[in-house]
Amino acid sequence: MNDDLKAERSRATFDTELVTALLDGGKEKTARRRQLEALIAKDPTGIFSNEDNAYLHRKDRHVRALAKHVRLVELCRAHGIGSEPGADGDITLSPDFPTLLAAVADDIPTALHWVMFTPNIRSLCDDEQQAKWLPLCRDWKMIGCYAQTELGHGSNIRALETTAMFLPESQGGDAGGSWIINSPTLTASKFWPGT
Repeated sequence: MNDDLKAERSRATFDTELVTALLDGGKEKTARRRQLEALIAKDPTGIFSNEDNAYLHRKDRHVRALAKHVRLVELCRAHGIGSEPGADGDITLSPDFPTLLAAVADDIPTALHWVMFTPNIRSLCDDEQQAKWLPLCRDWKMIGCYAQTELGHGSNIRALETTAMFLPESQGGDAGGSWIINSPTLTASKFWPGT
């Protein structure tokens, strides 16, 4: 912790631990948060260090962030994060996952997978589709993305060029049918302005 911050906290006229517990939702939650933060801070691999992030080339920072993702999944599996009731083995559904991400304190390139991609499968797919795709998402055997917009059109929905046509199995589509996506020009390329 920063020395100036320590000095200011030492001059507080109230019990900082009581306020911390209040903000965390109770002493037990504060203890759990600190335990989770320690998993990241004391990880022996050192992969979670952000000290030289500002000096890394974009590609190197991206590769390191992917390594952080892999190590985060390993730690979650080793410590039973994702095995709570309702999480069904999905670490991203664990109430501990946001705390761990905050402790990593870095952008993780796979975030779109659990922030946008997997929730769309949960909300838009039927039970049979979810049974097929969600275990792959949970086990990181399929990492999805989310194409927000077309390069040349931003949020102008009326100008979008891409078309999606359903091709039934009876007309040559795969079993159950197929979607044919047509992005006819460079400006129709899908783009997400983030990591």
